[in-house]
Parts: sequence; structure tokens; C-alpha cells
Amino acid sequence: MRTRGGFFLPMRTSKIYLLLALTGAALLAAYGAFMYVYTDHMFAPITLLGTPNPQDPSSAWQAPLVPFIHKVNTPARARQKDRKFGGFEVDVWQEQGKILAAHDAREARKGVLLSDIFAAVKHPAQKVWWLDLKQELTPENLDAILATAQTYNIPTTHLFFEVSPGPTAKLLKARNLPILLGLGEGFEEDNEVPSKRAELNAQALAQWQEYQPAAVAASFGKYAYLHAYFPNMPKAIYYSATQRPSIKKFFMRRHLQKDPSVRIFMTDEYDWINW
Repeated sequence: MRTRGGFFLPMRTSKIYLLLALTGAALLAAYGAFMYVYTDHMFAPITLLGTPNPQDPSSAWQAPLVPFIHKVNTPARARQKDRKFGGFEVDVWQEQGKILAAHDAREARKGVLLSDIFAAVKHPAQKVWWLDLKQELTPENLDAILATAQTYNIPTTHLFFEVSPGPTAKLLKARNLPILLGLGEGFEEDNEVPSKRAELNAQALAQWQEYQPAAVAASFGKYAYLHAYFPNMPKAIYYSATQRPSIKKFFMRRHLQKDPSVRIFMTDEYDWINW
């Protein structure tokens, strides 16, 4: 065995490195096992306060099923996530006739156009676009969005408009455009009161019947209730609570892939992550 200045490490040092490597592998395996069990617990069924809805709605889905990334509001983020994600969620804000990629008026000052996002990816017509409408739109605003998409050969079957019940949702329905209908806040808050649960379910069903969306859009916290009471209702589920790398999101995706009613599962991550 050579000394420290030679080609080989002393036996004692080699054993220390081996021990550290084994310890690291054991900790990683333990963390993975913990997150698997933790994630499995997140999907535990709720206690039913009534029967699943007998008029459980469904709808046709013409777009490919692809992984979605949250808040692609800059060309740089669009380019960074282009290869990894087939679906982009973009916040849409209109100001003085311009269709911007922005969450609010403050972000709109950056002047990023929706067309800038479309232009930033190699094949915009192959992407599926979740357009989160942050304001009510006029028919002229909607025409401008559709004209922009047409410029990049994006079919309307690849455009999904997230909107709450109201005038814009009615406009989209009249145009026969795919709607992701936002589920009202508090859907999961029945306080274990059967009458409250029945009221929330009736409201969700009435909104579905009125707007006939492609799917209902809801945060992951509402998923267990949607799955229990509307198992066949098409769902667009988003989990944007964290941007950091997490094996939990991998296990969540695996769980949701088992549910054919989940048409979209959207997560978030830092711009620099590309693996």
C-alpha cells in the first residue's frame, strides 16, 4: 500500500469513504421510502358523507396527455422547459388591447406578450397550452388570443382556457372552446356536515352542466373530494406549492396516472432545473 503521496489511498481512508458512501445510500433509500409512504397517505380516501353523484359528468378529450409546468410567463422559462414539458400554463392579462403573459398588473409592466411565449419554443403547435385568464375577456380579446395562436399553427384543441363561472366562461362555451372551469374555493371544506357536502356537490354539478367544460381545474387539496364524489369528472389538478426538487412530486404523478379522469397534472419547479 502506497503512502498519501502515491496512487492509492491508505486502507483506513478507503474504508472511511466506503462507509460514507454506504451511509449516504442508506439515508437516500430511507428518505425515498418515507416519501413514498407520506405520498401514499396524501391519497388516503376521505370519509364519505353521501354517495358519489349518480349524474357524474364526463367529456371528450382531444389533446395529448402530457406533463405540465406552472407559470411559464417569460420566454426564458419557456425555452428552459421546452424539452422537458409538453404542456405549459401561461397567465393571460389584457391591457389596452395587448394580450400579455402576466399574473397581474405589476407583472404586466414587463410587457411580455403571449406571442413571445409561443415564439420561444421550437414547436408551439405540438405543445398543449393552459391559459389562465386573469381577467374577464371581451370578444375582441378572445379573437386576439385565437389569432395569435393561429399565427403559430396552434390548434384550438391544444388551447385550454382556465376561467371561473361568469361572462368569459359563457363566451368560451358559445365559441365551443375548451374550458378548464375553476372549482370554487371551499369545495373541500364541508366540516363533515352532510348537508354542507350535498350543497357543495350540487353547486359543482350545476356549474359543470351550465358550462360543459373539458375539465374542472382544482388544486391538489381538492382532489380527494373530487375523486370521491365525482370519480369520472375530468380533472386538471395542479400542485404548485413548491418549486424545489422533490421525490414527492414523482410519487404524486405516479398515483394520479392511475386515475383516468385526471387529464392534466401540473407542477412547478425552479427555472434552472432541467432534468
